[in-house]
Amino acid sequence: MPADIARTPRLLLLIGISSLLVCLAPLAHMLRLFGGFLARYGYDEVFLRLVGASLALVSGAFLAAALIAFARVAATRTRIGSPQADFEEKPARRGLGRNRLLAPLARMARRLPARADLRATLAGIPEAFVMLGGVGVAIVLLTWRWPQPVEVELPSRYLFMRGAILIIGAFPLLLAERAFAGPMGATVAEAQALQRLLRLSLCTFAIEALVALIEGYGFGFVRLLEPVLRFLLLVVALEIGARTIAVFFQPAREPMQRAGFLSSTVATVLTPELVSQTSWRQSLEEQIGIDLSRSWALRFLRSALLPVVLLLLLFAWGLSGVTILAGGQRGIYERLGRPVAVLQPGLHLGLPWPLGDVRHIDFGEIHALSLGIPEGEGAMPAPEVVGAEEAPPASADRLWDQSHPTETSYLIASDASGRSAFQVVNVDVALIWRVGLTDEAALASAYRIRDPQNFLRAFAGRLLARYFSTRTLLGALGEKREGVAEELRRELQTALGEANTGIELVAVVIEAIHPPAKAADSYHEVQAARVRSQAMISEATRRAIAALSEATRSATEKLASAKAGAFERVSLAQSDALRFATDEKAFLAAGSPYLFERYLSAITRDFASAPITLLDHRIAGTSGETVIDLRNFRTLVPSGPDEDIGDKEPNK
Repeated sequence: MPADIARTPRLLLLIGISSLLVCLAPLAHMLRLFGGFLARYGYDEVFLRLVGASLALVSGAFLAAALIAFARVAATRTRIGSPQADFEEKPARRGLGRNRLLAPLARMARRLPARADLRATLAGIPEAFVMLGGVGVAIVLLTWRWPQPVEVELPSRYLFMRGAILIIGAFPLLLAERAFAGPMGATVAEAQALQRLLRLSLCTFAIEALVALIEGYGFGFVRLLEPVLRFLLLVVALEIGARTIAVFFQPAREPMQRAGFLSSTVATVLTPELVSQTSWRQSLEEQIGIDLSRSWALRFLRSALLPVVLLLLLFAWGLSGVTILAGGQRGIYERLGRPVAVLQPGLHLGLPWPLGDVRHIDFGEIHALSLGIPEGEGAMPAPEVVGAEEAPPASADRLWDQSHPTETSYLIASDASGRSAFQVVNVDVALIWRVGLTDEAALASAYRIRDPQNFLRAFAGRLLARYFSTRTLLGALGEKREGVAEELRRELQTALGEANTGIELVAVVIEAIHPPAKAADSYHEVQAARVRSQAMISEATRRAIAALSEATRSATEKLASAKAGAFERVSLAQSDALRFATDEKAFLAAGSPYLFERYLSAITRDFASAPITLLDHRIAGTSGETVIDLRNFRTLVPSGPDEDIGDKEPNK
């Protein structure tokens, strides 16, 4: 037995086990055994699953081919029955055993030929189970919980790193494919089938590397190739799985006969040089038993194909005149390019294309346009829905110190120390609009406006620039948003009506008006300084008012006190003058008795609090005796007997 034929099973086994080991990484990532470790470095799950599915098919096919090759070697050795075959095979085994990495494979290879009788009894069942395992892993990777496309753009360095790793990983596959396309393929009956699967895996690596490199330059549309690649891998896996299941219901295959379940008809598109009409007929005759050269159905199909195709094309052309308009749509029917009527929702029949055509128009559908979104994206971002107890979404953040993607900057006038200047203000404005409900509005929107989104953006941008040019920053920030939004809506609707655009502006929503994010801190400091200055002015005004009030009160009090004192003195003087005049009149009328009476009254008044006796030499009776005035004295209570004179006689 040639040494190359003896080494072929081991080479197939090595390729199959290597592919299986690499395939385990995507499978483990799918089962969350790595905890998303690979995803943190830019390896999204879609890329891993596609590569893993292709390697799963390769590993299953090569492991099954290795078992088949071992069976053929054992059958050949049994048929030859010479010790020379063992002698020629032993150096290869020893050479393989010297390599420490391949020593376990060598021991496994020595055991497999010894079970040739058991393998003949099983009749290809182990190979089918191995192939089914690879197909099952591929189908699971391609279908079970398929991940959604990644919306967050990865850094370019991760994408370029992924592309480089894929290109390096595709190099061993390219070497294996070229080896089986060369002389080594002559030693394996299933070389063409294995070559097709290698090319399929090689194309998967190459396409994913191309996607990563192109996406790294910012072209995300290239990811549309991944669904096509996924569909191709899934179809190939299902076909090979169906072929493998059919092995359990087919007669036992001879060891030297080619295993048909490793081949894939879909994968033949990757080896066009191996596909011909003769090979197709031979394959169908060998595997299914159909001879196409004797089929009357094919002859009838050839004769009836052209009329049937023409009839189908004519019927399809007639169906182009049937139009179904949904409840939220209207249609403008054009006959030979000229608008004829506005169609309402429902089923309508007309001339087929290009004689008749229907242009679809919205019917009452509300659109939202954010002026801050770059041109081409147009629509408002999708709202983020969160629970009542969860944290608010990032779109709800309207703080000034952060920039928002939906904001637009405008120049606005300001007055700084009597000098004219300009400032920048960020405005987040959304337009809620729809096409008018009348037929005239539908015609105008269809034929007078090519792109309503960009048209509204240009109109509203010009109107906002003119609006803010007539206001100052403090005035714009101080006005109510509802009033500003209503004024903008009226002006914009008037401009749209004058242009006969057919667009109805439902509302203008102003989410925020504030200075730029980079100037937020400075603006806050200016506002804080202004608030502090206003507070200081208010405090000084309060103190001035308090001091003025206190001075006014003190002055009023002193003035009132002075007036009261003056009035009191004047009143007292007038009283004294009146008393003096009265005394004068009484003196003139009574003479000396009046003066004497006044004298007694003065003494009584001055000594009112003390019991006194008046003695005066001027007071004398008619016969010269002393007179005592007792008229104003209180009645004296007799005192008790004096202790000092208690036993004395009264007259002594």
